[in-house]
Amino acid sequence: MSTRSSARTGRTHLAALAAAALVGATAAGTAYGVPASAEDDTAAAGDPLTAPTAGAAEATGGPIGDETPAPVAVDAQLIRSVARQVLAEQERPQHLTDVDLIARDVLAMNPADPAEADRLTRETMLGFGPGGPVLDGPEGDVVPAPPQCPPTARACIDVDGKRAWLLDAGRVTYGPVPVTTGKDGYETVRGTHRVLRHVRDDHSIPFDSPMPFSTYFTTSGIAFHQGRLDEPSHGCIHLGHHAAAHFFEQLRVGDEVFAF
Repeated sequence: MSTRSSARTGRTHLAALAAAALVGATAAGTAYGVPASAEDDTAAAGDPLTAPTAGAAEATGGPIGDETPAPVAVDAQLIRSVARQVLAEQERPQHLTDVDLIARDVLAMNPADPAEADRLTRETMLGFGPGGPVLDGPEGDVVPAPPQCPPTARACIDVDGKRAWLLDAGRVTYGPVPVTTGKDGYETVRGTHRVLRHVRDDHSIPFDSPMPFSTYFTTSGIAFHQGRLDEPSHGCIHLGHHAAAHFFEQLRVGDEVFAF
């Protein structure tokens, strides 16, 4: 083979190598930050080796990940979370009261943002919520009593579910409202009782505790009264301020109270 022929062969070989290198560079560019399709975009976002370069970030108008976080929604889930946090802070069981009803009452006050929702939830847990719904409306608003409640009952208490109602002839007129009931060793007495007396501003001597709007329904001193919803009672039914006042005003001596 002549020298001229060898040189021509060498140039051909170099050209082939250069073409191969160019193809390799193009493939590398596709794999490292210049995806050829939306699927490649998704793959690149999850792999640090294929993440877009600083130049790619500038081309999209800003640094990667520099996004405004979505606002926190003020909804029932948020209120329930705050209520459970309050109970945890007090080292109380999560079923101490009905947090679904707490969420209903707080949302009824239309909190403007999470901070206000937190404040209103804590106030409601302390017994200063808005109270339950009054259902004394027209026939279309009639709500039947829970099946456990006898038609003769004027008030009904779900001891395990931590809620209570006022009733009239088997229909709900007020509630349900969240309550707390007796702690271990001071369990709320279940069964049928009768309202015995009312004391607007009572005070428990044995437990040195205020009992506003007390509506007594057992001879052992068990009553509906205003109390905190983040702590159990010594057998009484703790209601928020507005609910306790409503029970006090609506129940009459001799009215039937049923706890199940």
